[in-house]
Amino acid sequence: MKLAALTIALVTALTLITGCSIETNNEEKLPIYMVKKEDGFSFKLYIPEGVNGLVVQSLPAPHDGNTVAHLVRRITDEPGGKRFQLDVVIVQPDKQRYKNYPVADVIVKDDYSVDSIARAYGFKSQDKLVLVRPKERADHKESVQYDVISLNVHTGKIKTIAADAVPDVSPSFFAKGWMNQTGQLYLNSYSDGRLWSVDTGNGEVRSIEGEFNHEWPLYLLTPSPNGELFWHEEKDHHFSMYGQDGKLLKEIPHTLGYHSYPAFEWSPDSRYSALAFTLSDNPDNILGGEDAYIIAPEMVAIYNQNGDFRWEVQAKPKEGLTNVDWNGWLSEDGEGVISWYRLDHTVEGAVPRKTDLQYALADVAAGTLKDLHPAKRVEDLKSPVPVVNRTAQLLLIDREAGLYWSPAAEQVNTSINLLSKPGNPKLIWATRDYTLGETIITRYNPADHSTATTVFKELLGEELQLINDTMVADNLNYRWIH
Repeated sequence: MKLAALTIALVTALTLITGCSIETNNEEKLPIYMVKKEDGFSFKLYIPEGVNGLVVQSLPAPHDGNTVAHLVRRITDEPGGKRFQLDVVIVQPDKQRYKNYPVADVIVKDDYSVDSIARAYGFKSQDKLVLVRPKERADHKESVQYDVISLNVHTGKIKTIAADAVPDVSPSFFAKGWMNQTGQLYLNSYSDGRLWSVDTGNGEVRSIEGEFNHEWPLYLLTPSPNGELFWHEEKDHHFSMYGQDGKLLKEIPHTLGYHSYPAFEWSPDSRYSALAFTLSDNPDNILGGEDAYIIAPEMVAIYNQNGDFRWEVQAKPKEGLTNVDWNGWLSEDGEGVISWYRLDHTVEGAVPRKTDLQYALADVAAGTLKDLHPAKRVEDLKSPVPVVNRTAQLLLIDREAGLYWSPAAEQVNTSINLLSKPGNPKLIWATRDYTLGETIITRYNPADHSTATTVFKELLGEELQLINDTMVADNLNYRWIH
């Protein structure tokens, strides 16, 4: 009765404050309210005082811009421990509709450990979301057990794929898991490095031999985009590449100095990986970072899908270009972008500035470099191709014209991230201006060089996603874009 009264009061208050239309579903266990606005719509969660609740994941369904799954986690102090609740909110943006499906509601002792694995790991089909669900033990002991399940995002039907798939590892926790393109799910304990694979087709669980552990607070295992290969930095700091069955494919020695973090940057097609590192422990090449250094590398080494060394590119100290960056990959063809530069240390106490930048297109398969020259405007690129990198920082190149363009060179105190996928005929990116406190979404059509912008007078989240090319989603907040 108190909750019902509180719900009515909250809806009334939101209506008076925002002047917006609000739709509710009082039968749902997770109190959620849809608020319609001029520039879109949002879903407001009622999280009572004393409850730690938030959206922890947002996953658009593959090949379907009209279905987005949001995983909501709530943790509440209870006399017997922590109440751990998971709900999946399914949003259909085109219809402005939502459904809420409760997934887990269990009392746990170690909520941090549970929270490290109770996640969604992707879609095994167009409508089935794979999750790990915690549950109380059948023998009523204090530890928990974990099931791998699938959730039908249209009906809410839950199917258990593998019961008791992995054990409770508390007081430790789990590292980041992943699911490959064939539906093989990998779960990895952080401290002792145990690794399990779960076949989401038949439910078979395998324990993979080896120790794939990590060092706090870093993650030392880097899976390929297709999920079938992974690099691991071993205890003695050499690197090992493994296949999807845990078979060791290659071992390579540790770098001479510092390396980037994560150590390897995979190509989108999983055929190659780049390792950038320094040649010594010279602190002049450290740009920042605490737990993991942000470095200015002096060499980039390329390895193929068997872990074999393929190619290397070094800095050009004789030309005054003391450092070299791997700026990212093109979506296919084994090509990437390299840049050489020198570090300007003249401002004492400031982060060294990269100057005298020179860019080149690297053809890894052929082992060749083609100079790239700066374009003054994005319109100068007849066939712009985005460079895929771990930061999503916007960099466009024109292969034939030998040009590159990045808006980052023109703006300060901003972050610029590509939102559209490689292959999209239109390029869409987000610019966060930290000075003005606003976010600008730019849509550029290379065919006719037309540009449309949408300005939001606030800083949208770092996990901003493009939905169906017509809106952006910042967790449960959906905004229309031009």
